[in-house]
Amino acid sequence: MCGSPPLSLKNVMKLLLDFFPVLAFFITFKWLGIYPATAVLIVGSLIQTLGHWLIKKEFEKLHLITLAASVILGGMTLAFQDDRFIKWKVSVIYWIFSLVIIGFWVLKKQIAIQKLFEGLLKMELGIAPSFWHKVNLSWLMVFIAMGLVNLWIAYSFELDVWVNFKVWGIMIIQMVLMLATFAFVFNAMPEDKRNALTENDSKESSTSSNSTEKQD
Repeated sequence: MCGSPPLSLKNVMKLLLDFFPVLAFFITFKWLGIYPATAVLIVGSLIQTLGHWLIKKEFEKLHLITLAASVILGGMTLAFQDDRFIKWKVSVIYWIFSLVIIGFWVLKKQIAIQKLFEGLLKMELGIAPSFWHKVNLSWLMVFIAMGLVNLWIAYSFELDVWVNFKVWGIMIIQMVLMLATFAFVFNAMPEDKRNALTENDSKESSTSSNSTEKQD
């Protein structure tokens, strides 16, 4: 649809950093339990945040929010030896995202998801605001629902079930949401914008291939 992103060491490292904290949490939980896993999650979030800065020379807001939630709720989990605090982390983060979406519209009259996707694709997509409002509302509803579902699973099922949902369930939901939105966005784009996007991806792929050949 949009071509393949150029493969580079920085892209690979960023991908690893994005999944490192949650995977480290999952593995540690399976071996040692929730409290060591919580400590690993805090350290992993710090490594993720600093690692991204070393690669991009800037902090990513998502990482900072995740780090703050991990330190505060994870720290309370360890201090009080009560896993209820860390269970709230997922809900708190998604409800913060919900407030960001609402805040962008109320305070700036901007559509947060439009800015997200145009930022990711590095171009204005030429899609009507009415479309973006629907997408924006859909993401807002998903984020609110994710927070509620997380608490329902956390308080209705065993800890192991919640950890599996936190790691794998949320990861799958995020991927489906992102891929579905990309598909709808691409179909809604004017033909000239689609062509421009395809050409940009082709140029980036060609540049990446030439760079790899020179290194070889």
